[in-house]
Amino acid sequence: MTEIPWKTVVESCGASFDSIRDIFVHSLQAEHFWMRRLSGKSIEGIYNAPFTKYTDVNSIQEYADEVEAETNEYLEKLTDEKLQSVFEFKGRDGNINRNKIEDILMHVVEEEIHHRGEILCIYWQHDIQPPYTGYTTYKGQA
Repeated sequence: MTEIPWKTVVESCGASFDSIRDIFVHSLQAEHFWMRRLSGKSIEGIYNAPFTKYTDVNSIQEYADEVEAETNEYLEKLTDEKLQSVFEFKGRDGNINRNKIEDILMHVVEEEIHHRGEILCIYWQHDIQPPYTGYTTYKGQA
């Protein structure tokens, strides 16, 4: 997002959330929510912060760094056995859900990919070439 004007980042775009900022922050919140839930940590307040709290790219990056640190902490402790185990939780509808942790993690990835695609489309609508966001480019060489 650093390559586009902040005005474009917060501009209403009629997507799943109101702006590029809102879509991106929602993706972070969803990951944060699941990493905390799977870790047995409180999920209180994750979705309460208004998107307008993020007033520039640096504030979004700080939150992204926080979420990435918690995700890495969870994944570093994850064993193959735990990955295959069933996680039970109460859904938004109040019903008890039971899913394999592996499936929940796939959901987190799928959610992020969905919203990344939205953001890429918004870039194209503004005739902005989006940055290449492939995972191997992000991670670099082994």
